[in-house]
Amino acid sequence: MILYGIIGSISAGLDSLIFYLLRGLHWNLYVVNFISINTGITCSFFLNAYFNFRITDRISVRAIKFFIIGYCGLSLSMLIIFFGVEIMNYHDMTIKIISIFIVAAFQFILNKYITFRRKANG
Repeated sequence: MILYGIIGSISAGLDSLIFYLLRGLHWNLYVVNFISINTGITCSFFLNAYFNFRITDRISVRAIKFFIIGYCGLSLSMLIIFFGVEIMNYHDMTIKIISIFIVAAFQFILNKYITFRRKANG
């Protein structure tokens, strides 16, 4: 769990940095979120597969599951950003950071029990 948190922090930091830099270029909020989250998902998958869960068999199948869960998180993030920025008029970076924590918890649970689940014996 601690290593997952460290990896999550690295991935979320990369996600946030890319979000911040591209928003600084005045790119569209949702395009930037899509790009930054995809970068974070890719980083997180490889770090978790090789260093945290240490499960690299069926890497393509696991990657597909991880990205499906990642895109569920992306959808949740887009909703949070829409409501936070468009409806409630909060600053986009503030809402992005809040969304990262909510989405990370959601994805941890799903990835632990779906993507990186070990095969049952027997």
